[in-house]
Formats: sequence, C-alpha cells, structure tokens
Amino acid sequence: MRRRVGFLRIIDSKLVDDALRRSGEFDADRVVSWKVGLGFNAEHFSALPRGEVSQEELEEFKRLLSEYLDAAERRGLRVFVYLNVHWHDVEELERHPDWFQVDYDGRVIDDVYGRGLMPCVNSPGWREYSIRLMEEVARVGPYGIFLDGPVFHPRGCYCEHCLRLYGERYGGRPPRKGDLANKEHRKLVEFQQDSLADYMREAYERVRAASPDVLIYLNGEPLRPNWSTGRDNAKLARYQDLVGAEGGFEYYDLLKSPFLKCSMTAKLLEAQAPDKPRVIFIAAKHSPWNREPLTGAELKLRCAEALANGAYYWIGYTHRSPELEGAMREVNSWLRGREEYVEGSRNAARVALYWSQLTANAYGGTVPISDFTGRTMKFTRDYFKSFVGAYELLVRCRVPFKLAVGPEQLEGAELLVMPNVACLTEEEVKAVADFVRRGGRLISSFETSLYSPEGERLRDFALAEVLGVRHLGIEEYGTYENYVQLEGGWVPCYTYVVRVELSGGRPLGYLTENSRGWYQEIRVSKYPGVVESLYGRGASVYFAGNFFQTFADFRFSSYIRYFRSLVGRLMELEVSLPGAPPCLEVTLREAKGALEVHLVNFASELMRPIHAIVPLRGLALRLPRLRSCREALSLINEGAVERWEVSDGGVSVEIKELREYEVVVIRP
Repeated sequence: MRRRVGFLRIIDSKLVDDALRRSGEFDADRVVSWKVGLGFNAEHFSALPRGEVSQEELEEFKRLLSEYLDAAERRGLRVFVYLNVHWHDVEELERHPDWFQVDYDGRVIDDVYGRGLMPCVNSPGWREYSIRLMEEVARVGPYGIFLDGPVFHPRGCYCEHCLRLYGERYGGRPPRKGDLANKEHRKLVEFQQDSLADYMREAYERVRAASPDVLIYLNGEPLRPNWSTGRDNAKLARYQDLVGAEGGFEYYDLLKSPFLKCSMTAKLLEAQAPDKPRVIFIAAKHSPWNREPLTGAELKLRCAEALANGAYYWIGYTHRSPELEGAMREVNSWLRGREEYVEGSRNAARVALYWSQLTANAYGGTVPISDFTGRTMKFTRDYFKSFVGAYELLVRCRVPFKLAVGPEQLEGAELLVMPNVACLTEEEVKAVADFVRRGGRLISSFETSLYSPEGERLRDFALAEVLGVRHLGIEEYGTYENYVQLEGGWVPCYTYVVRVELSGGRPLGYLTENSRGWYQEIRVSKYPGVVESLYGRGASVYFAGNFFQTFADFRFSSYIRYFRSLVGRLMELEVSLPGAPPCLEVTLREAKGALEVHLVNFASELMRPIHAIVPLRGLALRLPRLRSCREALSLINEGAVERWEVSDGGVSVEIKELREYEVVVIRP
C-alpha cells in the first residue's frame, strides 16, 4: 500500500548543503534540525553529481543517504531524493553517442544551460540507465523520489530512436518543431507527450516493484503551450503519486512576469489532476541568480497563492538570508494544526475559465522562460496573453473562479469565460453549446471557435449560432486612438478587431472606425464591438476583438469596471468586498462541510520584487448566496474576523486586518 502523502512543506537546499560539504561542515543531524527548525516537514535531497552517476558514486551516495534518512526519521522530516534526469555534461557524448537529443538538422543539442546535453527518453541505453538508478535509490527507502525531468528540448528530438518510433507510428519524418502552421506538427506534439508518458509508466512500475512504499513524481508543466517540452500533465499524472510544476520560478524583469503565476499553476494542476496532491515549486531567488535571494514579501505571496488554490509548496533555497528564513518560518506556521483545510478542499467557484492546451499548441502564443526552455519564445497569434488577461481581470474584479481544461469540467459552472479559445474539437463545441442551451452564461472573445483542432481557419465560428454573429474579417487597429462605444461611455478599442454581422445577437456597443492616428475625429462604425445573444435558456456575450489580450497589454481601468458589471449582470456574484482595492485574489473552496474564503493581498509598492505588503483594514466580506452561518473564523491570524452576521442579503463578515494571506471559514 502506498504511503499517504499528507500536508507537505518542502525545502530544497541543495546548494546550501553542497557548500557545507565542500567546507567539511555537513552534519546530518545538524542540517536536519535546521530544516525542521524552519518549519519544514519534507525536503528534496541530493548529493549525487550532475550527469551520469558511476557505480562507485552511487554506492557512496546510498551510504550517505542511509545515514541521512536515519537523522531525518528521528525529526519527522520526509525525504524525497532529487534525481536530475534532464542534463548531462558534453563530455559524456563520447561514451554514450546515442543517449542525447538531436535537432532537426541532425546536430546534437549541446547548449543546455549554456553548455550541456539533454537525454532522450526514447534512447534504450539512457532509459535503462536512469530507471535502474531510480530502483537503486528506492531500495534505500526514502519517502519518495523526485525527477527533475525528463523533458524534450524546444529544438528536439530527431535522434535515430525518435525518428524510427515516429515513422513506425505515423509514417514519414516528423516536422520541424515549432512550425505550428505545419499540419503534421500536432502529431509531433502527441508523439513526444506519449513518449514521456510511456517512460514514466515504466519508471513508476519498476520503482513500485523495487520498493512499494516509495512515492514518485516529476517536474511537470506550468500553464503555457507545452509543445516545446512534450510534458502533458494529465497523461503523466497517471504514473505519479503527486504532481508538481514550477509556478514560482520567475526570471529577469519580474514586472514582465504574471504576478499570479503560482495561482495559475495551482489552478491548472487541480484541473488536470484533481485527485492527486499538488505541489508548486517556488524558487526563493530572483531567477536565474542563485545568490540574489527573493524578498520575504514575494516568497510569502507565492506560498499564499499555492495554498489558496489547494496546493502545497516547495521552496528552493539557494543562498542563506536571515530575512528569507524569517519569512519561511512564518509561512510554515500559517496552517499548522489546521492542515485539513487545504488537504481535503476543492474549488467551489461557479465561474470557469477555459484553458485550451490545444489552442496553446496549435494556434500560437508565448512560451514563457524556464530552466528547460532557456528563453521566452513568442509566436504571431498569442492565446497565452489572452488567457493571462482574462485571469487577471477575474482576479481584479474579485470573482472567484476555477479552471476548466475539458468539456467534462463545465458541470456545476454558471459562467464560462473563453478568452480567444480559437481551436475547439467537435466535442468541445457541442459541450459549450449545450452548456449555454441549458442556462449557462458564456463570455468569449476574438477568434474563439474560428479554428479547427489542427489550427486551420474555418469559414465561420463553430459557435456562430451561440454567439449570434457571423464572421466577416479581421483588422489591426494597433494603438491608434480608437474606441468601443458602450452603453454609458467609451472604452479604448482592442488592438485587433473582428468585423462581424449580427445573426440573432444584439449589439451592446459599436467599434469606432480606425482613426489611424491620434487627436483625429472619432466616428462610430456600423460594426458591433460587443454582442449579446440569447441561446436556449442561457446567454452569450462576445467581444469582437482581442479584449483580454488588450487588457493584458495595457490594463485599462475601464475594462475592469465594465467586466465587473458584466459578470454581475450575467450571474449573482458569490462574493463581494465593497470598497476593497482590486489587488485581492479571492478563492472559494470547500472542505469538511465548510466554505473557505481565501484572500491573498497584493497591495504593495509599484515594483517587483515586492518588498512589503500594505495591510488592508476594515474589510467587509459579503457572501450574498449564503443563508446560514453557525460560525466564522480566521485560520491564519487569530482574531482577524471581528464579527459576522446573517441577514436577507446573505452572510457578512467584518475582517479587522488582512496582511499577506487569510482564510475565513464559514460553517453554515
């Protein structure tokens, strides 16, 4: 029987530990005591060299690991052994010429992390070597094994093994990776996803056979197009005991990184693997600089985002910092003794935001930087930015929501938001139409349903009947002074507009003609900019342009006001916080028969990394749908709930002070 995972507070201090080993100061009991003293109950541990491990090195590591596990067990620290299965030194190419990934032109990829090789899961030699390594480690008896990788390189792989297996499955040669316009590209993506899943299947089965109690999981895919790495979390989750992804690795200019990245990743993992424990990997550094510690405020917010969305956190600690260690102690104390409120919780929101991995891979968009990609890659059509814009709009409007990654997850939703979900399968089109017909509400934008699953442009929207419009064409408006005339005012126009003809819908506003300049005469065109359509018992609101992407680019306050009023018109809001600033993430979760309101406060100075959070005082939390409350309490800061009451308007809770994070529990 597999171990129960339980609540995890994970540290990875490999670089700190390595420094102690080099100085001869590493002592297992002292190191374990330090980690437990910071409040952690689990860790990723490694003392293996990077790249190929010799038998002599493995035997020495097993001896060291056995001693370390004894010390960890005495202090209640659960140890996952970290195994690097994505990088090897270039010197190994001579010994193992068929282990490593090759680019489209037949060249071995040797620039991983600047200089290095990436192994291929389809190489029989490397596959056997790496899984045997896992078996050897598992027999020592750690709590679990964590695999950093495997992964496909953004330019690979076209090694002899991949070419043979691809040809046997599909015939012919795979297309150049990243050529999204190629109709065969989807086959390459599928092939690489299945190759990684098959590797994990064998690894999982053999580790279980070697030591049935040892858990195993890997470094999964954050929210982004996954064609570049081949990692499909849903496929890989079948062969893992828990799942995780790098939601808290943020690089270079942090102002260009979504500040909700941890939240996004946690929501994604819950949608893709709802029955697995989930871990968000948070680098406690300003990536990629290992000796530039993250600020305490940034660390606390990233951990709060993970917890608020039902995930645990892993903190990669690379350089000692008193400020950071104080922040870690505080974070680790937040839910001590109340872990069940995260362990058994589920997202209770009635708003669903649709993430289409198909659109991300076939339509185009931004592939954010990571340790594996090494750089940010951008493509002409950007679904990812539309999604990020919709995500942030919902947060800034304080609308609790969940992610849906397939049509089966629309159950229980009242409002579905589809930000430029261009590529839909027939099953998805039917499910969305049925959702609206049965009384659901739909908000969509731009080219939603205008492309086939292969990324080919259709003659009209597949959801045309639901949207109440017919597609005529697209025009770039850019950043000229253009507007959408709405009921009650003007808002800046989208940078790309879709010209549509009404076919049952009614206009809520009109586009202005393209001024192609500034301070020009503004003329209202005949083309609608927002269209509402009734369909069955439900309704649709369609933005005829890249509304969400434009918000991600410019964050117009008028967009926030309009979107908040639109959501409030389409459904009864689940939560309101009158007078609160738009810097709160509000998440609704259920556990143990109680409703949890998770509040993450981002109020801070205008810079990142964030150095300090401004506490919010005197918040009025309203839950208009609730009609009963036996108790309301705060889990993080005792006494934060000042008072509560039940009235015809629902349940009201007065919150004395909100620092970085709070959980308000309502027992109906």
